[in-house]
Amino acid sequence: MYCFSRSWKASELRLKSWDDLNKLWFVLLKEKNMLMTQRQMLHAQNLRFPNPERLPKVRKSMCRIKHVLTERAIEEPDSRRSAKMKRMINAL
Repeated sequence: MYCFSRSWKASELRLKSWDDLNKLWFVLLKEKNMLMTQRQMLHAQNLRFPNPERLPKVRKSMCRIKHVLTERAIEEPDSRRSAKMKRMINAL
């Protein structure tokens, strides 16, 4: 039996640097793509997708990362830098 972890909490993500959050975003994106590919392949073979709760946890973590990054962009005193940060977040 496998035990998968929970989604990241916003309070935990607020402690991480911008670069760490960016890296974590892409790790989660890779995980999401892997899970969706696996789900699609199993569905095509009429097999059950094991641990379907993993995908919502990944999505929730990704949403929380964007939220934390947006908080930082809003709090940025330099308007040019804030706009650049927001563009980067929207590109995720």
